Amino acid sequence: MSSLLVTQSLAAQAPQSTGGGTAWLLPLMLVAMVLLLWLPMRRQKKAMAQVKEKQAAMGPGTEVMTNYGLYGTVRSIDRDTNKVVLEIAPGTAVTVHLQTVTTVVEDETVPAAPETEAEPSVIEPDAPGAGSTQVDPLDDDARRDPGQRND
Repeated sequence: MSSLLVTQSLAAQAPQSTGGGTAWLLPLMLVAMVLLLWLPMRRQKKAMAQVKEKQAAMGPGTEVMTNYGLYGTVRSIDRDTNKVVLEIAPGTAVTVHLQTVTTVVEDETVPAAPETEAEPSVIEPDAPGAGSTQVDPLDDDARRDPGQRND
């Protein structure tokens, strides 16, 4: 019986492992999950507030761009039916949904068309590197080589 008592006393003195070493992991994971859900929603809410602010400042005569890249000038806004009439060219008006008008163009960001077109280059027959045949720059068929067909 004494050996049994010695064994029990040694077992009582031995360090016992506790399962509390990972108790901090669950709250940490919950906090991380809340942050991963809350931060993008906060960012989206700020962006929506900015768009609504720009739309509230919009009025007839404002240069705008829709979210699909159409530039135009606001001619009329009907906030009850969420419709905006944009003039995209002189005499051409389109009606779009109010939510598609997302950007107010403050400075001239629309690229202007070039005023002069580039002249087509013509290779002079005396120039070095000129081919043996003269090609008319406006004749597309003369430049094409049908090549081999492997049907």
